[in-house]
Amino acid sequence: MDATAAAAQESAAATLGRLAGVTVAVPDPAATAAFLGDGIGFAVESLPGGDVAVRCEGDYGPRGQTAVVLRQAQGGAESQELLAITWEVADGYDFAALAVRAAEAGATTTETPAGGLALADPAGNPLVVEPAAAHTVAPPAPGLLGPRRLGHINVKSDAPPRSSAFFQRVLGLKLSEQIGDNLFFLRIGAEHHNLGIRPGERGMLHHLGCELAGWHAYQPILDRLAAHGWKVEYGPGRHVPGRNLFTYVVDPSSGLRVELFADMAQIADERGHEPVRWEAGDRMTKTINTWGPTPPASFLA
Repeated sequence: MDATAAAAQESAAATLGRLAGVTVAVPDPAATAAFLGDGIGFAVESLPGGDVAVRCEGDYGPRGQTAVVLRQAQGGAESQELLAITWEVADGYDFAALAVRAAEAGATTTETPAGGLALADPAGNPLVVEPAAAHTVAPPAPGLLGPRRLGHINVKSDAPPRSSAFFQRVLGLKLSEQIGDNLFFLRIGAEHHNLGIRPGERGMLHHLGCELAGWHAYQPILDRLAAHGWKVEYGPGRHVPGRNLFTYVVDPSSGLRVELFADMAQIADERGHEPVRWEAGDRMTKTINTWGPTPPASFLA
């Protein structure tokens, strides 16, 4: 094996493949499913045992990517709770090495039924790393303007620098951009970010980022939301980190926030990329929205 092939094999053994999906507990799965399905255009399907699968119909075959699994919250909880972030890896991934890196970082791992590992970051965000399922890429149906895929997740941490270091050291994500000492944007490959970390209550989700095909896809979705009486929380606008278009909407029954994004930046020269670092004071004045309006207090909570 030549040096190039050996390096590629070594990289595959330590690199995540993609963000596969999340599992979230909500007070009323049927109400949240209606918001995501009737309002945004996800496909929803009841699963055995009471869970609800929320699928993007764009990129991963006829049944789409299961972006979110909704589960009934326990104990009378009134808002969403993050139960798992699932990452998929390709054949040849070295799970034993992942377990060693996790142990060195103070995390405990347990084996999953699918042959992967479950662990948690320093903020308690639950993580699952598993072998990739088979995906048959199929073109979206004509006229389909719903979410195409789950592109990123943004989580809260009571120690964002520790969480960022954990994801880089243990899971191999790379830092793309940083604002002050507490806002981090990390990526798996060329896409600007697949994970965002911000300060907040440990183990809580801030938002899911789901990709739309482009600017033309926003109007029918936002009109459909309005027809059901659901309003936009923040946007449309354009972020500086990622340079992407955004609009945020929130399920009123659970507080689950979804960012509808498009035109996410790609980092072509990964090896030569130097992470962009902003001062903390730049967040509201230079990075949050190049088009001007700043977010409501609910978004910053």
